[in-house]
Amino acid sequence: MSRGLLVLVLQLFVAIAVFSIGLWTLLRPRSFQQFLNVNFGLLPAAGAALALTPILIRLSSVFFLWYGYRLGEAFSAEILWLIRLVSQLVGQ
Repeated sequence: MSRGLLVLVLQLFVAIAVFSIGLWTLLRPRSFQQFLNVNFGLLPAAGAALALTPILIRLSSVFFLWYGYRLGEAFSAEILWLIRLVSQLVGQ
């Protein structure tokens, strides 16, 4: 595997990971909050009376979804080029 293809695969993996985190935080903000509390101690417990944290998590999820989408969109030209290359190689 060439170095450029490896970099493209890693960048696509990062785009999918960021988009997945965005979906997780949008659909289940309390689960994400509990994960960060248990593993890293960064946020208060999910059962706490403070309801501002899930709202802020949902707002950040919009950014994660947008960023993951933009990363994936940025690599669409490379993906299309790679598909054309593979189809030409298979066609020969």
